[in-house]
Amino acid sequence: MKKFSLLGVTLLLVVGVFSANLTEVFDTSKANSTIYKTAQADLEITNLDYEKSKIEAVNKKAELASELAFYNGLSSYNTSMKDYYSDILDRVLNVYIEEVNLKIANLQLKNAQIDYNNNKALYDRGLISNDGLKNSELNVKDAQTNLETVQLNLETALDNLKKVYNKDYKQIELKIPEYEGLFVTDEEYLAKNYNLKLVSLNVEMSQYDLNNLPYNVSQYDRRKAEVTHQKNLLTLEDLQYTLVDAHKTTKNTIETLYKTLQNLKERMDLSQSTYNDTKERFDKGLVSEIELNTANINYLTAQKNYYDSLKNYIKVYINYLIDTGRSPEEVGL
Repeated sequence: MKKFSLLGVTLLLVVGVFSANLTEVFDTSKANSTIYKTAQADLEITNLDYEKSKIEAVNKKAELASELAFYNGLSSYNTSMKDYYSDILDRVLNVYIEEVNLKIANLQLKNAQIDYNNNKALYDRGLISNDGLKNSELNVKDAQTNLETVQLNLETALDNLKKVYNKDYKQIELKIPEYEGLFVTDEEYLAKNYNLKLVSLNVEMSQYDLNNLPYNVSQYDRRKAEVTHQKNLLTLEDLQYTLVDAHKTTKNTIETLYKTLQNLKERMDLSQSTYNDTKERFDKGLVSEIELNTANINYLTAQKNYYDSLKNYIKVYINYLIDTGRSPEEVGL
């Protein structure tokens, strides 16, 4: 088993003695996730049916049919597990994203209120029109409506997370999993691909049919069996090339997403530095409150973009693990 390293980047999370990594969150959430429990039930049925069909098989073709059903079940199970991990990631990261959205909405409302107050003073002195004041008032109402919507979104996100994970989400430690040591060879990737296994079984089955034609088979039936087998061989060859290309694309995607995350982290650090500088200037009376709030909004927006990209990166990362016969629990996200 290859070793994996984690880049210790933890953002605005309260990580204490009782912190939990994503692996622990995934493990805890299994008991409450309908997706996970359904996947396990389907897997058990797949295994039971496979054992039964192997016993009942009367010939090689029946055995191959049993194998086909079995690998179809395993393929469906992998898809369900991808859905499970994706669902938990959405529930966790959506809370943090909506918390950031709430901070942004509050700042936007503050800016709208400040702008309205300034325009009201100008209007009282006859320096702007009623339309100008009315526009500022509408901006405040829009900001209030947006704030209420974001508050509801955060409540929904918290409720969704609590349905599967009722521990303190602020103790969850989010790290960027490095891709060094993650990738397997094309041969290993193909060996773990269930779609390729299914097509290979179809080749075996058509070969069996061709080898076991009746002695007095018609020319039509013989030729049909030959063409069917040739078609299955072509499908297998084409799928192998397609999967090798897909493997290359997936690895490139993971590398690109990782580098994008690093850039977003740097941008976030830069915007935080800009905000801190603006805060110092504000304390000295050199910039306005609107400028301070805007700098804070820019920092929070960078943070939100980082969380969005982190979520996408980890999803692709986990999907690759599953496609290559591994799990997040083995890696320790």
